Parts: sequence; structure tokens; C-alpha cells
Amino acid sequence: MYLQQLKDQFYREVSPSQPQEWEVEEALEPMLELDAFQQQALLSHVHAVWPVSQSLCVSYIQYGVQHIDRLGTNLSEWVRQCLGRYEEDGLRGSRLFMSEIEENFYARLTGLDGAYFEQIRGRLQHFIRGVSGVDFQLEPLPVGGRAWTDGETIYLPRKISYFPEQSDNNRFYNFLVCCQWGYVRLGVLGSELGKSYCNSTSVTADQLENLLDDYDQPEVAGNIYQFLEFTRVLAMLARDLPGLCRLVRPLLQYLVHSSQYHSALVARGIYYSRLLALVSDRTDVVVGGGTAGYPGSHQETIEQLPAYYEKIQEEVRAGSVDDWQMFADFTGVLKFDKVQDYVLRRRSEQKQVFVDQLAAVIRKHLLEKEQNSAESDMAGGSSTDAADSGRLAVSVAQSTDDNNTGQVLSINNESMELSAEILEIMASISNDIGHVPEGYVQAAAGIAGRAVFTRGGEQLGESLTDNTGTVHLYDEWDFRRQGYRKNWCSLVEKEIQPVTSKFIRNTKERYRGLMLQLRRQFEMLRAEHRFVRRRRYGDDIDFDALVEARGDQRAGIAPSERLFIRLLRDDRDIAVMFLVDMSNSTEGWVGNAIKESLVLLSDVLEVVGDRYAIYGFSGMRRSRCELFRIKEMDETYGADVEQRICGVSPREYTRMAPAIRHLTNLLADTDARVRLLITLTDGKPEDYDGYRGEYAIEDTRQALNEARGKGVHTFSITVDRTAHSYLSHMCGRHNSIFVEKVEQLPARLPEIYRLMTS
Repeated sequence: MYLQQLKDQFYREVSPSQPQEWEVEEALEPMLELDAFQQQALLSHVHAVWPVSQSLCVSYIQYGVQHIDRLGTNLSEWVRQCLGRYEEDGLRGSRLFMSEIEENFYARLTGLDGAYFEQIRGRLQHFIRGVSGVDFQLEPLPVGGRAWTDGETIYLPRKISYFPEQSDNNRFYNFLVCCQWGYVRLGVLGSELGKSYCNSTSVTADQLENLLDDYDQPEVAGNIYQFLEFTRVLAMLARDLPGLCRLVRPLLQYLVHSSQYHSALVARGIYYSRLLALVSDRTDVVVGGGTAGYPGSHQETIEQLPAYYEKIQEEVRAGSVDDWQMFADFTGVLKFDKVQDYVLRRRSEQKQVFVDQLAAVIRKHLLEKEQNSAESDMAGGSSTDAADSGRLAVSVAQSTDDNNTGQVLSINNESMELSAEILEIMASISNDIGHVPEGYVQAAAGIAGRAVFTRGGEQLGESLTDNTGTVHLYDEWDFRRQGYRKNWCSLVEKEIQPVTSKFIRNTKERYRGLMLQLRRQFEMLRAEHRFVRRRRYGDDIDFDALVEARGDQRAGIAPSERLFIRLLRDDRDIAVMFLVDMSNSTEGWVGNAIKESLVLLSDVLEVVGDRYAIYGFSGMRRSRCELFRIKEMDETYGADVEQRICGVSPREYTRMAPAIRHLTNLLADTDARVRLLITLTDGKPEDYDGYRGEYAIEDTRQALNEARGKGVHTFSITVDRTAHSYLSHMCGRHNSIFVEKVEQLPARLPEIYRLMTS
């Protein structure tokens, strides 16, 4: 193609953008040396690169011209990785990636460049969950990072290329993640983590850090501590995962004898002999905890630490330099401060959950007592219930009943059993800090008491209040145990604060032509028209039936009398609810596009006459799921609804399953032939309290399945740059769609609705 032809196609690819002509010419001139097929191949990806970064697009063309002969059919994959590198490392990182195609692309494509975390992340996630039974999260580290864990998340190197074979590098990822699990399981990082598993110590992460700080050289003491505990982790893995150790031991031997480590190890006699024994085939050394001078327990490690420290100091004085951390490539590093942060965060969340749930139970009990007292007064009796006097005595203690050995709740000397969910939380708290603090119980009592004594006038924590005082409790699906967590989520309905602005007027002005077109399309949907063939009477002749009858008559067979077509006009009987994502990720263009879509959709639905409602959802944690009423089913669309649409704004997180279950119940009680629930979101379900990943997807999927089981049709519209594999699994085949360009959403949403209901 000539330069002008290249420019014309380039402008079509980047439309509606209008870049400077001289910049386009400068970028496209190198393409004149390519043949027409190669030019077309490069230009076909411009539409994907340009919206991400114009500078990146120019670099893409520059390097694409240089590498097009080598890339061939791998061009699409190269572009995908370029965009991925841009999102991770910015423009500079992406340009570096494009400049070295052999090292950065082809070596990785063929597996000669080692193993990459992102490529095996999914498999590795299932592996560690299956091996440990713990719901660890996995995250990548920057290049050169060393594995570590805070007890909740395991951080692993972005790339491993120690070994010539990619399978060995993949296998070493398994070993690294198991080592980090071992540190947690054996209490190496502190008893706050180890108690949850087995064989733990009573020493906390904070105490361990202070213990190491008491030495003259805390870093050396820390190296020795990790070395001794690493031997215990290997012993545990050899005992519990002998197959993994059998495959990994040759890899460890390879590293120990490699030039990178061998000379350094020889200079450290105490480490060299011990490490060689650990990675050797001498199973008695590895499996028999406590043999050959190795500690068999965490307490033995602490007791042996001074002697090892003195021995290392002697070697240092003799000329060697201690640096066990140089071997952290295959042992990982210990970060006690990160563990402490996680423990404090987990305890705070556990306290909040316990207080919220216990307060809900106490509040319910007090309200029932109050109601019974009122009924007694009406019947002529008298009441001296403690709730009326404002006195509230609450305690949780071990049951004294021989038939019940669990915990019971005492409210004003009345005992009642606690639910399994509260007992589970109590067990977790007790396992962590040894007991459930009395302050937790009194905090719940105080919150519940204030809510009842003020007749609902004050908030009950974060989870027990809304504009109407109504709290809705919903189960949550736990796929790991294939069962529900009963009354796990608290959902409150709230009114959106109306906002007066020019947004509605500007939207209608901007989409005036589209709105006229949509109205004409939706006017034809006011009544459903369908032709019914082979009727005894009708509006027209059914020519197919007539020809068949004429043939039967010629053949001597009695012809059919059903020779007409009838046009049936059925009134539409559709009730639809729109559930709109109001999480903080909708900030910016996505939020504006969603509001514009609601304006256009409301306008055309008023034309067609379908009953519809609009709700938004957000919240933080399971104790505060929020549903915002924008338009109710029988509410007339007008200025009030428009002002609420203007008030739609990004809030917090994306826990959509409780909102789906709530709207499903509302739709199930609606009298309509077709009941439809449409969710509009910009990403995966996620919440602050660890509600993410497979757990969140499976819970949302279960909520959608429940809706379909109650006769509610569901459909999900996701605003994203790429379609994700989890969508079809979560929403069901053909029950979801993604809108790639957010600016297309206002036009696409009414069209999608028309196709779904016509």
C-alpha cells in the first residue's frame, strides 16, 4: 500500500481519534518497506494498542516493522504480551520488552526462558489448596524477589529460570509454595499462625522478632533461625509429601553444587555440611526430626540458637562471612513484621464479625421480649422486663447442661444456644488468642441494647441499620464445603440521596438521535405479534397448507381444513430489575456510561410499557452489604428518579450475591409472565474481607442458579476490555455478554434488552 492508503486505514482503526497527520506519516513511513500482507497484519492490531497508549502504538509499529519477518503467525500473541507488559511496567518496560524479541518473547514462548508465575498461577493455586487444605492467596513479586508469606498470602518470584528444563522450574514453584506453607504450619513465623494448624509454639511473631533483636547481630541470628527451621520444614515435607521431595531433591542438589552457591557454601563450613546432608538421599537425616543435631521442635530451635550463633561467630572470626540469606532463593525469607500486620488485621475483622453477629442475636431476643411484653400489657397483665428498665446483663459461658457441652448465651439470666456460625467464629478467636475477650461480648450487648432501648433510633454496628430499619439476612455459598453459611450476610436497603444537576439534560441532548431511533424500535414491541399457521380460520391463506391439501386431494386423500394463518396479538407481561454496580472501580468513564445507559433505558422502557426497577449495590464486608433504591417496580419515572440516577456514584466493594438473592425474592413475588434480572458490572465480585477469587465467583454463581430455580431469568452485562473465562462459568452459557468499549455501553444496553425481550 502507498502512504496515503496506510494513513486512511490507520485513521479508520483509531476512529474517532484524530491524531496529527505529520505524526501519523512519521510513524507509518517505515511500513512502506513491507509487503501488503505484512502491512495489513500490523495495522489490524492498531485498534487494540491505540486506546491503551498512543506512544505505545507508535513504538509497536516501529518494532513491529523490525520483527515482522520473525513474528509471522505469533504477531497476535506478541501484541498481547506487549500490552500486558505495559500494564505491569509502563511504557518504558513495554518498549524494553519489544526491543529484545528473542530473549523476551521467543525464549518465553518456547519455554527456554524458564517458568513464569502467571502461566502456572491457576494450577499452583489448586495445588497448594489441595495439599494444605488452606485457602492461601498467591501473588507475584517484582523481578528478583524472594518468596515470603504473611500467613494469608504467599508471594512468589515472577519468574524462575534456575534449571535448563521448564518442567523443573515449574516443579520448583511447587517446592517454594510448600516451603511457605511449612513455615506457617510449623509456627516458624509465630504461634498466631501455627495454632491454626498443628505442632505450633507459644511464641508470637512479635516475641520472635524481639528474641532475634537481643543478639549483637540480629541478621546473623535470623539467618541461623531460618536455617534451623528450614530443616524442620524439609522434614515435614519429606514425611507428608514424599513424592514431591523425591522430585525436588535433585534440583536442590543441583543448586547447592552450582557455581553460584558452591564456593560460598564451602566458605561456610557449618552450613555446607548441614545443607549437603539435607539435600542428600539420606532420608534418616531429613525425616527423623531431631537427629544428627537437627531440632525436632520449635522449642529446640530456640534452645540451640545460641550455640549455633557462637559457632558461626567463630567461623566469621576465622575469615568466613555469614550470609545465609544468599540461599533465600530456595528457602524464601521470613518477614515477621508482615505477619504481625496480618494478625492484627485478622483479629480486628474477627472481632467485628463476632460483635455484629452476637449483637444481631441479642437485638432479636430483646425485640421479641419487648413484643411479648406489649401483648401481655394489652391482655391486662404487667411486665417488669429488663429491656423496659434499660438494664442488660449479657454473658457467654460453658453450658452446665449434661446434654449440651457447648457455649451458651445468657441474656438477663435467660440462657439460649448460639448458632453454629457464631460458635465457629468463637472457636477461631479462641484458637488465636486463647479465649473470647469479655469486651467483645459487652460491645455487642451495648450496640444491641442501644438499638432496642432507642426503638431503633441508633445504628447497630455497621450491619443493622438502613433507612427503614429493615435488615435482611442471607446465606452465603461456601463451595469448599458444598454448603451454605447460614444468615452470613446482612443486607440493608437504602435510598440514594437525590442530586440536582444538568447530567440528565446533557445526556438527552448528546444522544438525541439515538433516542429517537430507539423509541421507534421499542414502539414496535408494545404488543407481541406472532403468526400461527394451519388454523381453521384466520387473517390470510396458509399457502404451504393449501398446496399440501391440493396434493392430498389429487391423491384421493381427504384434505385438511386447516388452511389459514392467524395473527395473534399478545400483550407483553414482563417485569425486569436492573442491578447496577456502584463499587469504587466504576469511578470515571464507567460510572458515567452506566448512568447514561440508565437514562436511555428508562426513556425507551417508558415507551414500551414494561414494568421495571433499578437498584444499585455496594458495601464493605458481609456485615454491611448495601442495596440502593433508584426506582421501584411500580414507581413512575419522573424527576425524582432522574435525580436519584444523578446521585449514583462509586462507593466501596463488589459483593453482588446478597443483592442478587434479595432482588430474586422481590421478582419471585411479582406477578408477571416473564421475570428478568439483569446485572450490570465492570468486573469480578470482590470484597474487603477476603471475599474474592474462586470463592466469590462460586457464591455469585450459586445465587444466579437460585434465581433461575425460582423462575427468574438472569443476564449479566460486564464492561471490560476482554472477555474472561469465569463469566460463562459464573453466569451460565449464553447468559452473559461483555461490552469491550465503555463508550458503547449507552447504545448497546437498550439494544441488548430489546433482543432479549422481543
